[in-house]
Amino acid sequence: MSVDQQNPEFDKYVNEWTRVTDCCEGQRAVKDKRAEYLRPMEGVTTEDSRYISYINRAVFVNFTGRTKEGLTGAIFRSEPEIEIPDQLEYLLENADGAGESLSSLAKDVSGEVIGKGRHALLVDFPQLEQGLTLEQTQQIQPQASINRYTAENFINWNVSVVAGRKILTLAVLCELYDDDEDEFTYELKKQYRVLRLRDGVYTQQLYREEMPYGEEFTPKRSDGSSFDFIPLFIIGSENNDASVDVPPLADIANVNIAHYRNSADLEENCFIHGQLTLGVSSSMSMSQFAEANPNGITVGSMAGHFLGESGGFSSVQASENQLADKLMERKEDQMRKLGARMVENTGNKTATQSRIDATGESSILSTIADNVSDGIQTCISWCGQFMGVDAEEATYSLNKKFFDDDANPQLMMAAIQLNDRGVIGKSDLQDMARSQGIVKPERSNEDIDGEVEVVAPI
Repeated sequence: MSVDQQNPEFDKYVNEWTRVTDCCEGQRAVKDKRAEYLRPMEGVTTEDSRYISYINRAVFVNFTGRTKEGLTGAIFRSEPEIEIPDQLEYLLENADGAGESLSSLAKDVSGEVIGKGRHALLVDFPQLEQGLTLEQTQQIQPQASINRYTAENFINWNVSVVAGRKILTLAVLCELYDDDEDEFTYELKKQYRVLRLRDGVYTQQLYREEMPYGEEFTPKRSDGSSFDFIPLFIIGSENNDASVDVPPLADIANVNIAHYRNSADLEENCFIHGQLTLGVSSSMSMSQFAEANPNGITVGSMAGHFLGESGGFSSVQASENQLADKLMERKEDQMRKLGARMVENTGNKTATQSRIDATGESSILSTIADNVSDGIQTCISWCGQFMGVDAEEATYSLNKKFFDDDANPQLMMAAIQLNDRGVIGKSDLQDMARSQGIVKPERSNEDIDGEVEVVAPI
């Protein structure tokens, strides 16, 4: 069995992940797949000019990508709560070792989980060359990093039960590397990073062209001890485990592709049948007609034609047919109900109605925000183990308030009156103001008291 062997669950979902990715990337990616998403007509090949015109006239409206962006934006409408040791603050600006900030990494991961329901984070540490002195090692200052792997890159895995607990014992990650020594050209090839847990010891090994590329090595903690687990965190849209969750945007992507096909048929129908078809009747023979009209027939008010005795014109044009339009509208409504709320203007809805419409999406989104928060927080603590820093108390929490609450003026007035009468305290009033969105949630009562004391008149 070769290193590029794929897990059965991977094979089951990979086409859905690819479809979601293509839809999120937009019209270029969808049209590049040609017949995969838009089949040619009967008797026409993908190389025929008619099919090329057919696909060029089709319009792909990126509802899937906009849904992903909108839901990701809802999570990041407020900054995440972060508490991190000083020694690991480098992660805020360079989380992956290549310059991506922790905030950017969190947004990318959230978007991937919203779209495909799966993402993996590997905490790694640079392997230093053998023979370096302590002084050279200190000058290099290696740092632990959090590396992202999409659902398509995480091709194989195995979970075993050890001491009554499910533990990841194998993970195969597909990576790309540039194999061209010329600085101006690129030749990307695949390599596989194999993570193993053998006899309670975590190891890594690279494979290229299905053969080992270098020796199997054991990543170590700062104290020189080996890991008794694989520091790969699998984030899902439902659960953070090795099993594959259903991609949240798969249904929207499927309807989006069907909408694209309706658009292609509509544009083709309008192009063929929407143009004027001219008919000419005349008692003249073909030779007489050609002699009388040497330049043929030109449609338009500026042209004159001799049709002979009892000659006449007739024109035919297709009447309006709204079937394709109706099908497209129906699919837009389906996508809106599946989560694409930005497709339709909801400005005429009340806040309560909007919240009811958003309940299902908010529930899924809350779970995803929790799962991503848990994944990044755990990875920060693993970075601490590589760096010799106690990061068990580190926190990373994404926002889960996806829409504004409407302040209830009657409730606030009643609270003020109760405070004036000494029934409730000032802190109760401040807590209510915070819950009603009048005061920002990150501001504590002490912050408010301190600011009030500064600006209050003497």
